[in-house]
Amino acid sequence: MSEERAKKQRRSPHQTQWAAQFAVASELCKRGYEVAFTMGNHPRVDLMVISPHRETFLVDVKGLYKKNCWLVRKHEIPDKLFYIFAFVPDGDENQFFILTEAQANEGILLDLKKTKARQKQKGLVFDEARYPSSIEWSFALSHKDQWEALPE
Repeated sequence: MSEERAKKQRRSPHQTQWAAQFAVASELCKRGYEVAFTMGNHPRVDLMVISPHRETFLVDVKGLYKKNCWLVRKHEIPDKLFYIFAFVPDGDENQFFILTEAQANEGILLDLKKTKARQKQKGLVFDEARYPSSIEWSFALSHKDQWEALPE
């Protein structure tokens, strides 16, 4: 296979998600957290975490290998939920964006408003039920390396 063709091939979403989950787990462990993978047993979260001071919380990991919006559903989980968006590009360093549940929900609502406005400007009817909720890359950027948002 030529190098040009290999570059054009799309990475599997499963490959990206696994790379993201392991990258996040590694970063958390380096910071003194204990991490357990849910291994698909929990539909809403990817990691169960214990902080260095023994506080437990959940992490929903979202992975990208190309800069794009982060597809994410709004959750209402009673436990402490955090989102860690992992940018795991080919041939470059990983980047991490850490959001609380409230921050993620704010990003989802902001994207929803922008999407509604774009649809209205085009004269289209916006069907919120069919909207794949997301958080824009630019919104996530303000949360880059915000590890201090996590419980200590």
